[in-house]
Amino acid sequence: MDLENLGLELKKLRREKKWSQDTLEKYSGITKRTISKIENGFIEEVGIKKVAVLLDLLGVELSLRPKGRPKTLEELQDDQ
Repeated sequence: MDLENLGLELKKLRREKKWSQDTLEKYSGITKRTISKIENGFIEEVGIKKVAVLLDLLGVELSLRPKGRPKTLEELQDDQ
């Protein structure tokens, strides 16, 4: 997953929680401007600590899998 797709996923999760970027800024300590840049793919790199904070607040976790491995049934169901 590249940063653009990560940002889109973060935006989707935030909206599912019905949180504004202001709310996420309040709880994460990450500026609204940075959150916007991440969500909209306008940031070239972002620290893993910031990503971890956002993912935790949004109730998801980062996991690793071998590159190019087909998605599992669970991953395909989660995509829907």
